[in-house]
Amino acid sequence: MNQKVISLAAAAALAVTLCTGCQGQPAQNSPAPGTEAPQTSTHNQVASVAELNYSNVNFDFADEIAALKEQVPLVPQAADIPLSVSEAGGASGMVLVPSVQDGHEQDYYLNAYVAGSELTFIGSQAIQSAESSVTGILDVTGDSFTLTPAAIQAEKPADEVITVTMEDGNVYRIHTVHELMPILTIPTAQVSESNKGVYDFAVDKFFLRVSTEGELIYYRNMNCVGESMAENFASQVTDDGTFFTGFVELRVELRNVNGGYSSGLYLVMDDHYTDVDTLTLLPNQEANHTHGEGYLDQHEFLVLGENHYLTLSYTPLEVNNLPDTVTGVDGTSTAYVWAGIFQEVKDGEVVAEINTTDYPLLYETAIEKRNYAGSTDQGIDTTTGQGDPVFSLAEGWQDYVHPNSLDYTLKADGSVDKLLVSMRDQCAVYQFDMASGAIEWILGGKASTFTGYEDFTSTRKDEEGTEFTALTYGQHFARYTNKNADHTLDGNPVISVFDNQTGDAPFLMQPPAPTMAPTLTRTFVAELDPAAGTAQIIDVINGTDLNHLSDGYHIASHCGSVQYDDDTAVVIGWGLHSVVDTIGAQAPQGTISDTGYEDLRQGSRPIFTEYDMTTGEITFELYADRNPLIQTHEALFSYRTYKTAG
Repeated sequence: MNQKVISLAAAAALAVTLCTGCQGQPAQNSPAPGTEAPQTSTHNQVASVAELNYSNVNFDFADEIAALKEQVPLVPQAADIPLSVSEAGGASGMVLVPSVQDGHEQDYYLNAYVAGSELTFIGSQAIQSAESSVTGILDVTGDSFTLTPAAIQAEKPADEVITVTMEDGNVYRIHTVHELMPILTIPTAQVSESNKGVYDFAVDKFFLRVSTEGELIYYRNMNCVGESMAENFASQVTDDGTFFTGFVELRVELRNVNGGYSSGLYLVMDDHYTDVDTLTLLPNQEANHTHGEGYLDQHEFLVLGENHYLTLSYTPLEVNNLPDTVTGVDGTSTAYVWAGIFQEVKDGEVVAEINTTDYPLLYETAIEKRNYAGSTDQGIDTTTGQGDPVFSLAEGWQDYVHPNSLDYTLKADGSVDKLLVSMRDQCAVYQFDMASGAIEWILGGKASTFTGYEDFTSTRKDEEGTEFTALTYGQHFARYTNKNADHTLDGNPVISVFDNQTGDAPFLMQPPAPTMAPTLTRTFVAELDPAAGTAQIIDVINGTDLNHLSDGYHIASHCGSVQYDDDTAVVIGWGLHSVVDTIGAQAPQGTISDTGYEDLRQGSRPIFTEYDMTTGEITFELYADRNPLIQTHEALFSYRTYKTAG
């Protein structure tokens, strides 16, 4: 196959064009046969860094998804007792569930909780009496009573127990603190009044909100999903109101061996925590992106307004557009890869779609998961992070891009203008023009269009041993920090990055061999000038610099987030350490130690930290330990942490 693509050398030449005033002529795209070439971006009068060469995206998982939705409930079955509960705002998931412990047949738990909100209990028979362990005797009217639960502190929560005696004499004890709740610890809580707010995160399938005062604002137990993941819980503030979102996995066997990507849906709740929508990848009839329904991945889901979303999918595809610089199956241009697909969706329709397999350059610039010749759709034998042999259907496809965050700017009409994408396995952050699909610039990786950040780089190798100069390595999160209130952007972009700087296993600050790269997680802000091709790195926060401020171990091999609200409030979500966070679940105590940390274990890393750059102090930090009633081999971590003003 004759592929007309831009190589790494041509990408470097384009970077020079950017630096010299952008006077170069747009290159010609290579459209799919029978289609018109997309319009090139007018931004800076340059073409895409990598020419578009459309891949085959013919897939449809609709029947499979429909069946799995029936098997993975979003709300558990209510307990089979003559008593039910509802919340004044209509919060979903508000049911009574039985205890998982033997000998606790009279104990039932709220599956969800909303601080300060009235609950109504209704019996299918008359209620004889009801008494709270906090407020005492409750007024019962026939078959119902109401109660506003006492406030719950996230650390050492006091369980309010409501004892209900029914007309038939049966007694039920209703608990406001769920028995499976992760054990939260807050050693530091000194956020200023001006920075008060609420943190959103998920741990062990609990969607959680905790205030800067340490009060539990909300929880929803999602363990009803069984072996599936429930992750990335976030509040999203829009002009149409506040929405809450969370990911629920559907097809477990398409998860890679260490949970790095998955196949499911996103749940959308309104500002009363009521389920209002579920989203998968929508079918598309666009000429170059014609396909059926697909799964969404946990990494990102953004609410732009009511019924207006940005979604991300990992979809396994057979592609036939590898460039000549890499080798596919049997020496051809064919490979099996995980495509990153990004959709703007409004009112149930696809507005625009970008697919990473349309950019042959990305096959060449991959750092990890680039064994295209060995790719297969039949699954492979591999090992877990703990070295256990397993067969994985997912690992046969090459995860060559691994997109793990999206952000956006808007046009005046409210549609997406620019798309900011972090791609872990490219070790780079990309800006796309949403309408044309053009890659407008690249920060980091093998084909960066910027210079000026050399003091913040290291020499790394891709999985084939080829060296490159890395700004980020395994980074997990990028956001525009200088958008206007309406999400438009004036002038040059400024972005923040959570840079895992993932080293070699076992992912230590001081690895066991001098030839191994350390894991030195950091966050930073990059001031970009795409026309000049320069990037200035500022406001660097090194995780190791925080270690002496608390007892925590501030590094993350995977996942994570950072939110630079201002100089006095930087919220860092510490994501996953794929060895430390499995100790006690898959690995025994004493498995791993590092400089100054002789007993690394689950709970030795914070879930998140709020840091004041002006004083150099931690103002809030939260840790989690696994509830002893939960028996699982899964790692204990929170994918990200978000903060909203309160």
